Amino acid sequence: MEKAAMADLENLAYRRGVLIPAFKLYGELAGFYDYGPIGIAIRNRLEAHWRRTFIEGLGNLEVSTTIIAPENVFEASGHLSNFTDPVVNCKKCHASYRSDKLVEEFYEKKGDEKMAEAARHMPFKEIDEEIKKNKIKCQKCGGELSESEPFNLMMATKIGPYGGVQGYLRPETAQGIFMDFKQVFRDGGYKLPIGIGQVGKAFRNEISPRRMLIRMREFSQMELEYFFDPGVESLEINGEAVDESIFSEKINMLTAEMQENGSSEKYVQMTIKECLSKGFIPNNLFAFCVYKELNFMRELGFEDDRIRFRQVLKSELPHYSKGNFDMEVEFYGSFEEVSGTAYRTDFDLMNHQKHSGEDMSIINADKKLVPHVVEVSFGLDRLFWTLMGAKLFKDEKRGWDVLKLNDYTMPYDYAVFPLQKDEKLRDKAIALRNELVSKGMRIFFMQSGSIGKRYAKADETGIRYAITVDYQTLEDGTVTVRDSYDASQKRLPLGSIAEK
Repeated sequence: MEKAAMADLENLAYRRGVLIPAFKLYGELAGFYDYGPIGIAIRNRLEAHWRRTFIEGLGNLEVSTTIIAPENVFEASGHLSNFTDPVVNCKKCHASYRSDKLVEEFYEKKGDEKMAEAARHMPFKEIDEEIKKNKIKCQKCGGELSESEPFNLMMATKIGPYGGVQGYLRPETAQGIFMDFKQVFRDGGYKLPIGIGQVGKAFRNEISPRRMLIRMREFSQMELEYFFDPGVESLEINGEAVDESIFSEKINMLTAEMQENGSSEKYVQMTIKECLSKGFIPNNLFAFCVYKELNFMRELGFEDDRIRFRQVLKSELPHYSKGNFDMEVEFYGSFEEVSGTAYRTDFDLMNHQKHSGEDMSIINADKKLVPHVVEVSFGLDRLFWTLMGAKLFKDEKRGWDVLKLNDYTMPYDYAVFPLQKDEKLRDKAIALRNELVSKGMRIFFMQSGSIGKRYAKADETGIRYAITVDYQTLEDGTVTVRDSYDASQKRLPLGSIAEK
């Protein structure tokens, strides 16, 4: 089998109830998508595995904080003054564009991957020089474009019956965690290091939403804020010392130097320990998080050679960061960020302390301090979409696509199909479905349509195993179990499936 094309992925998403353009009845609005039944089932599996890995598996905590916050929260966090992207406007028709993306798309069309990559990280002045040099015009009317200017991405709202309080929809889930940190830490009697995470919606008024779930205006994040004492060199996670032999793990790195020198290489391999010794990684906790991110991606089924860690250039570092890695996945010709690891130092807690007047320090091991933070932030929608792209294959022999998801990510454990519209077969299939559901399994049940069409739906939506209840089942209690990976079939006793 060969990998399916981007057009195949988009077609599948719309055809099989994976994604639905939001507000479709009233015309689509870019950057907003609903998840259909299959899509949400897969996304829920990703979310569940994130919790197992980064919350439960590490003894961390989870909270759920509000989506809307008053303006002073984002003044303290720096988002009011720093959370911007470059925008240009057409002088003729007044259409707006994200200027770095115009340059990136220009070079992508020319097949110049090196310059397309460089465009993602250019300062405003260089972007404008590229637009002028390459005579990039308005995509709607061909008019001349203005110079780039900063555009704040936060979505504003008014709070109260007369809009007396200016508010914003959160652009990240992190700030709620920072504001709640002291009370959570104190009330639980915890010790550093401790992680506090949450899964939730975030909103960014993107200038140019693109590539469906890659750049959205409403999206979901899975964020973990790891609070620690920077004065303690040894590292314990959940009360257990970290075995630093894990830092011998090799990762694919795109260093800042490679980017600045215009390297044609996608990445170079080096160990996490090397990254620490060369200063690419700022501390051991950051290194541990990189290790966990890589193994999380492997468990989801991503291949190592399609994952890289990009060292974020100083010129593009977020205002709160003293060091960032973006974990990127190769996705139809380009690398797309699916998670970011940031050393936020004590920036957020100290700024909230300054603006609120509340002391954000804690007592840890008889020492008073304001902790530092390493953040691991996954874009859930991007992770979902890049996984779909990585695991969708074309099968010319079958005549349809196959989505090869694994046990961590497939939407259902089994599909259960009665072979025909026969009451005895239907009742037997329903009894099997109910038994499997009672054992905690996720079951997709479908009784209409030819068995071939039902197999095609299971294959295309990532359900690996399809159980067919047929007339032989009524005679000897066996069923056909079909593996979508290779379309192979075998007969098994009903009891062996229910005992899984």
